[in-house]
Amino acid sequence: MSSAWSLQPPRHINLKLTALGCALPAIALAALLLLPFLGTPFTIDDPIYLAEAQHVLEDPLHPLAFDIVWSFDIQTRVSNLSHGGLAEPFLLVPTVLAGNAEWVAHLTEILLLAVALFATALIALRLGLDRRGATIAALLAGAAPAVIGMAGTAMPDVPAMMYSVLGLERILAWRDQRKWPQALLAAVWLSLGALTRIQTILFLAPAFVFLLDGITWPAVRTSIRNGYQLFIPLAAVLLIVPSAIWLAADPLADTDPVAIHQTYSSLAPILFNACAFFAHWVVMIPFSIAWLLLRWRNIPWQIWMVALMGAVVVALKFGWVSFVAAAGAVALYDLLFQAVRHRDRDQLALGLCLFPALSLAYYVHLPCKYIVPSIPAAAILLAGMLPSARAAVERWLTGAALAASVAVSLLVLVGTRDLALAQRQAARELVAPRVQAGERVWFTGHWGFQWYAEAAGAQPAVWLGDVPQPGDTVVVSLIDQGPFVQKWTQKSVVARVTYDHPGRVMDKHAGAGFFTNGYGWLPWVWAKGDANVFEVWKIE
Repeated sequence: MSSAWSLQPPRHINLKLTALGCALPAIALAALLLLPFLGTPFTIDDPIYLAEAQHVLEDPLHPLAFDIVWSFDIQTRVSNLSHGGLAEPFLLVPTVLAGNAEWVAHLTEILLLAVALFATALIALRLGLDRRGATIAALLAGAAPAVIGMAGTAMPDVPAMMYSVLGLERILAWRDQRKWPQALLAAVWLSLGALTRIQTILFLAPAFVFLLDGITWPAVRTSIRNGYQLFIPLAAVLLIVPSAIWLAADPLADTDPVAIHQTYSSLAPILFNACAFFAHWVVMIPFSIAWLLLRWRNIPWQIWMVALMGAVVVALKFGWVSFVAAAGAVALYDLLFQAVRHRDRDQLALGLCLFPALSLAYYVHLPCKYIVPSIPAAAILLAGMLPSARAAVERWLTGAALAASVAVSLLVLVGTRDLALAQRQAARELVAPRVQAGERVWFTGHWGFQWYAEAAGAQPAVWLGDVPQPGDTVVVSLIDQGPFVQKWTQKSVVARVTYDHPGRVMDKHAGAGFFTNGYGWLPWVWAKGDANVFEVWKIE
């Protein structure tokens, strides 16, 4: 298979300066997309990470050791919730110190994304891509809707991407130059990645492949037997990550870790989430579409038939997305098959980088944000494959991929902003005046609404424990359908307000689920009808 990289180490005089030059167009594009949205309110899971950042200022050794009302509308320890890792709240400390200013959080994400794009270009150069290839790789990674969409929040996915690509870049430097500071930084970055999004610990597998002399069995045995010291950074990660989790454990945790794991996971969503995983590689970055356009003549018809038959069977349950997922599965299969067939160590390692999110198929959902740390590897693979096409086709495909990515990214950013603005507006209009009037006000609903409702003086409603009393007011967000809404019946609805925009990233009825595939398969939809509804209840 023709590609733009070789197995020879690059010979640039100043590789990092060259990488910076290659990454600058991508950094500029990402900034151009994101800077107009610096004022976007906090949304989705931002509040929990902001609360952790506030707690870090009081207890930096135990970021998750405090109470919160979150997923089940009951008060519990943050350490009982299966979400992000330990490292994210420290990145939001500047935001908290700046008075919880939204622009500080968003600017932080932009800066972290810039570092990730630099590291992406640097990896591309280390793997032998020329300057044009490294520039295209950074542009594809920086324009991907999943990346840009998550960079418009304060969540840990872009930081996890940054740590992961920095770690893999240092692994390649360690492989080529054997300097111990490179090994140390590789272990630190990969550990921070796993402590930000735990599935990124699986980047140890591609890191292991990168360090091998080759991917034949004799080469693997020789590498392990004669070069075992090369794998010390990987062993260090396996020591650092559990040690950090143990040292930072909540001393007052009231739930066994196994019970937490079982609360959020089961066998039921595996097929559903696997479909989402493969579909993301078609919709949220134009990797699979471009790969199949370049490779479709070379993929055996038997593979197409197996994928089609599997899609037909799965479509009986999940509909059209099964065919999209089948296309993504064919592209990923072909990528790995060709890497093994041609004994291409670097392509195999990059291919393995695409799969950590699949390990979360047992989780309650598998949104596109979980593939964000893998997108730089996909961009490098695609940039390496593009030169196999004719020059005109390469230019057309690159332009089309970037244009489509930018268009969808903008739609997602606008939809996220509108959703977040509605959540903040609801707190200001429905919560704050009632608190100021002396009413005892509760709220139910999460996402950004929780952050702004608490700031306005309301307290979270629960259905067990200290519950709302007769005469109290509860402001209810219906879009996320929390347990309190479903369980509480002793109330009268005194007001109903809709804050809707037709461009939506979260609409269960229209199938938009950028932040969770449980709401739908599409990152954005144009739809009518109520999607973001609030009610004001009087408790009887």
